[in-house]
Amino acid sequence: MGSDGGFPTPADAIPPALAAVDRLGPVSVVRISGEIDMTSRDAVERVLTRTVDGRPEVVVVDLSDVTFFGSSGLQMLAEARAHAIANAVPLRLVASSRKVLRPLEITGMTTAFPVYASVAEAMSG
Repeated sequence: MGSDGGFPTPADAIPPALAAVDRLGPVSVVRISGEIDMTSRDAVERVLTRTVDGRPEVVVVDLSDVTFFGSSGLQMLAEARAHAIANAVPLRLVASSRKVLRPLEITGMTTAFPVYASVAEAMSG
């Protein structure tokens, strides 16, 4: 309920997804949390694009804290992969939950991306 007891308002809404970037030496880790859907994918994709544009040796996309991952998330990753390839920056995924792994597996994206169970594993490649 909204603060006035009515319907929820945008001010009451929790952002569907958040993305934060950590630079760990030559590796940039993009940690994504929350729901990746059509309302959040553009903002997350902008973070991924800027990170790739910074030309780190590797970009690790940590999806460990993603709570919803559907077609918008898949499309976002496909576009991020194309941008990374065009800029010669390897992109690695961290995904261990079924809610993220299953869509990746069903669409065959696990063959397009190296997928790791942890950030440490992804960093060491």
